[in-house]
Amino acid sequence: MLVALALILIGRANIIAQSNLEYYLNKAYENSPILKELNNLQFINKLQSELNYAQNSAIQTYLSADYLFAPYFNNNGKIVSSNPDSKAIGYDAGITNGGLYSALINVEKNIFNDGLTSSLKRQIDIQQKQNKFNYQLEQRSLKRTITEQYLNAYQSLMNFNLTKEVLKNIEAQLKLTGELVEKGYAKSQNYLLLKIELQAQQISLNENLQQYENDLLQLNSLCGIKDTQTVFIDSVQIQMDDVTNKFNFLEKYKLDSLAAANQQELFETKYQPQVKLFFNTGLNAVDIEGIQRKFGLSAGINFQLPVFDGGQKSITRQQNEIAMNTINNYKHFAAINIQNQKQSLLSNIKVIEDNLKNLSDQLKDYNDLIVLSNKQLRTGDISMIDYLTTLRNFIELRKAKIGKEISLQKEINSYNYWDE
Repeated sequence: MLVALALILIGRANIIAQSNLEYYLNKAYENSPILKELNNLQFINKLQSELNYAQNSAIQTYLSADYLFAPYFNNNGKIVSSNPDSKAIGYDAGITNGGLYSALINVEKNIFNDGLTSSLKRQIDIQQKQNKFNYQLEQRSLKRTITEQYLNAYQSLMNFNLTKEVLKNIEAQLKLTGELVEKGYAKSQNYLLLKIELQAQQISLNENLQQYENDLLQLNSLCGIKDTQTVFIDSVQIQMDDVTNKFNFLEKYKLDSLAAANQQELFETKYQPQVKLFFNTGLNAVDIEGIQRKFGLSAGINFQLPVFDGGQKSITRQQNEIAMNTINNYKHFAAINIQNQKQSLLSNIKVIEDNLKNLSDQLKDYNDLIVLSNKQLRTGDISMIDYLTTLRNFIELRKAKIGKEISLQKEINSYNYWDE
């Protein structure tokens, strides 16, 4: 039978070195597209900071060229002129200046715009903090999800190992019963019943191995691991996190409030004085005659100050107040939800711990009962049916204990997620 068991393992799984929870968590962090995206957003924001400076503070230099043809008729033979005859037919010279011939190098620079640049810098800082928060939150969520699936796989592996242990014991009992049957000390019926149970446990072993492989593949998928080889994962014991791992879920709402306030601040910068210095040089003429002498330069200052825009500032402030109120409502609701989650999980942990203690006591008694039943079976003081019933109950009890142990670790894992 042990040879058959080895063949099952070789045929169903290519078993390689063990892997632990830390390995899968590191792989999940390494392969997560969401974490990669959030990392990329950090670099994008740094580039946006440089772009904001280039757009609002750096010197802007550009080339411009214009040509406007505005002909005159009945103008003493001059088709283009900046001073047409009174009888000439064409656009008013005051509108066209007779035409435009321009090829300039222009230089511009905004000044006195510290309010805008400071608001844009704060916007980038807030976005970086939001990205950092989202990165930590996603890592935390990944840890909870991966750990839970790891525990699912480990439960399947423990059930598989339990079935192997049962098979080994039944195989030994079957060998002994066969010897007793040959000597006339036991009935052939007992041997057949035990053989049937052995076959049933072999089917169970096969199913448990399949379940473990499925759970392991699901774990690999969550971690972005494409390796389909079957490994035997290490044991795991999830403990309550210490204070160094605290996480403030409500930080999200603080950052959202800062972002909303910053948006209003950015909007209101347009009510600040807008001052721009400009300089240009090149060709600029309205009459082609003597155009070779129309090269020059000019410089100046442009000033703008909004006076009235229909009360947009007041309206946007009211909108912002409503948005801030909404954020505070979500924050209050989230705080209550987090506390309720933690309280519920702590209660579940306490109940499972109590149940595990009771199961351990039952298993201790059942173990003594199995030892006694083995002796009684050899002496004929217990029927094979009664023995198998006791054995099956013992197996189910051990499976129940495995399930409770895994449930306890899952509850602790969830509590660690919400603990802050």
